[in-house]
Amino acid sequence: MNKKSNQFIADYIFRNLDIQHYSKEQINQIQVELLQAHLKFIAENSLFYKTHFSKNHVDISKIKSIDDLKIIPPTSKEDLVHNNNDFLCVPEDEIIDICLTSATSGEKPAMLLQTHSDLIRLAYNEEVAFAMTGLCANDTLMVCAALDRAFMAGLAYFIGGTKLNARVVRSGSGSAVQHWQMLKVTNATALVGVPSLMRKIAEYGIECGENPSKTSVKKLIAIGEPTRDKSLQLLPLTKSLEEMWGAEIYSTYASTELATTYCECQKRQGGHVRPEMIITEILDDNDNPVRAGEQGEVVVTPLGVTGMPLLRFKTGDVAFIIDEPCACGRTTQRIAPILGRKKQMLKYKGTTLFPNGILAALEGVSFFEEGYVEVKSNPDGTDKVFLHLCLKDNTINQNMIEEHLRAKIRVVPEIIIESKDTIMNVIYQPEKKRKRITFIDSRN
Repeated sequence: MNKKSNQFIADYIFRNLDIQHYSKEQINQIQVELLQAHLKFIAENSLFYKTHFSKNHVDISKIKSIDDLKIIPPTSKEDLVHNNNDFLCVPEDEIIDICLTSATSGEKPAMLLQTHSDLIRLAYNEEVAFAMTGLCANDTLMVCAALDRAFMAGLAYFIGGTKLNARVVRSGSGSAVQHWQMLKVTNATALVGVPSLMRKIAEYGIECGENPSKTSVKKLIAIGEPTRDKSLQLLPLTKSLEEMWGAEIYSTYASTELATTYCECQKRQGGHVRPEMIITEILDDNDNPVRAGEQGEVVVTPLGVTGMPLLRFKTGDVAFIIDEPCACGRTTQRIAPILGRKKQMLKYKGTTLFPNGILAALEGVSFFEEGYVEVKSNPDGTDKVFLHLCLKDNTINQNMIEEHLRAKIRVVPEIIIESKDTIMNVIYQPEKKRKRITFIDSRN
């Protein structure tokens, strides 16, 4: 194996190039160089990709541009799960950290093995992402994400915050009570975590007779849950979260496999692509690239990863690319808010929609408390969609809910009104789940 561990790519990354303001031509040239080095490294060291290239008759010497990537069939989560060890590109004694994927859609978790170089890269990634939000060395960042159970998220936020020289509070994935007490003791100025947890922390503070907007927290960095719609407008629930805290919320998109964060800058208009760290494609159902602005599956090639590098990895997430300069002055592409999971896409009464789109249509409405979407199969194979919800106002009748949904998303699922306890027991299942559950797929 090549013990240099993809050092050519690492050298680019660790120079901290100001690539965010380069011309498209300069960015493309750098990405092509990094891609060619990446391909050479995995072709020499990855048993999986050696086999993948051979089976699909891929000659990597013919890849002279990003567009040429299309000659390589994408890699899936199933590939990673079923051939996990074959992705390893370095001797086992170079591995110093083990991460497990979250398996939030019910699939088996995969193992991502990291080298010392990978951890340096991960810290750089979060340092740059946090800096985009305006976070700096004067801040106290409270990490409300798990650092245990081989999760990457909490680890990444911790080492990224320390690289930024911020004070980092390892609050972890505990209860709202614990987080509230910890932020009061530490005077945290920023929180990073899932929005639903941030809401629970604020609600606990209010229950205690205190005002979250009077705390030291002035920045919320959101992970794992949608905060904006496809027009980049804040969802109603996100707006109310900002009001509760009196703080700005910044959206991010990442996953264990990406090992890279798409983070909003202070203009908050989409997650900036870090071109020296990742190649981002949007593909249609036939794995063909789509134009900027057209939605499709996010497919990524993280650059600079040495332990288990990936190539054209299908995330299962649906979004689109914004390919125009940002008001912040950066020239890099941005990724729009994730519209949903491809596997969760519903075909219902002639309309294509995602579960989070159904819930977003109700969030912020005065009578809506909480809910989740369930889908089952009709005998003819079509989707049968149920909306389980609890209401703040029990005088609201079902017709009013249906009229509201019809106006927002044109179709109306079957509505099941239940008690708050019943709904909350489904959404907030045991602590092993990092995110609230808002979709249950009961199809055959």
